[in-house]
Amino acid sequence: MAIKNIAVFVEPSRTGAARARYAVELARRHGAHLIGIFAAPPGWNADPTESFVRGTEAIPRLIERHKAAEIAISSAANQSFEAATKRADISFEFRIIREKDVDDAKLHSLYTDLIIVGAPRPGGLPNYWSVETLLLTTGVPFLMLPDAWKAGTIAERVLVAWNASREARRAVSDSLSLLMAAQSVSVVVVDPWADPRHGEEPGADIALYLSRHGVNVDVVQLKSQGQPIEAVILGHALRIDADLIVLGAYSHSRTREFIFGGVTRFLLQDSPLPLLIAH
Repeated sequence: MAIKNIAVFVEPSRTGAARARYAVELARRHGAHLIGIFAAPPGWNADPTESFVRGTEAIPRLIERHKAAEIAISSAANQSFEAATKRADISFEFRIIREKDVDDAKLHSLYTDLIIVGAPRPGGLPNYWSVETLLLTTGVPFLMLPDAWKAGTIAERVLVAWNASREARRAVSDSLSLLMAAQSVSVVVVDPWADPRHGEEPGADIALYLSRHGVNVDVVQLKSQGQPIEAVILGHALRIDADLIVLGAYSHSRTREFIFGGVTRFLLQDSPLPLLIAH
């Protein structure tokens, strides 16, 4: 799938600015339109003593002060986004949504090819929303950029976690333009012999599919040897110096994943590498 519309959730902070720069470079490479989204926080959660304010003059002044604070932080977010896009040869726009209007976050996400957020949460998202919520309600793939990620290569050495599931296939489809542009793509299959879905040569079919799209791909079959699958995937990603992990989210039922931890939940919470997830 071609990436022609990218949305990035930003905020006026160092990590928000780094996230915007990452999104700008990705948009430039793929000739995509970039949408910066700022979820403006409500101004009524700071000082509990304000609930005791009384009087026909004091109450309007309090309201105006909070409005001014919301305008100021929104302006700061806009300036940060403009700084990231200043010299970029791309089309872009900036949008503000109120943090409490979570349906707006969903609406703005529906019409994009990729959404970029930070990690750990909220990563620019409204406080009441999570990546899992937007992923499952919109179906739009997410690229999570860890706040601790240092500026460097972008989707040049990609690891694809493959388990022959519908979700993994969706992740490959949603990230195909990234995989085609990458210098190298490593398809990783963990303990494939216990799953008949892989066929006689686990990983070979998806590698052939990708190679026909011009992807420089290799297949690695790994044994977990008692380790959690997520640890095996992450360990190999670090060994090959990957700068992006691609995987399908919630290949098992969400109830089962919640009870047993799950590869998806672990990587969402703890991956030190950029992570593209699809469902």
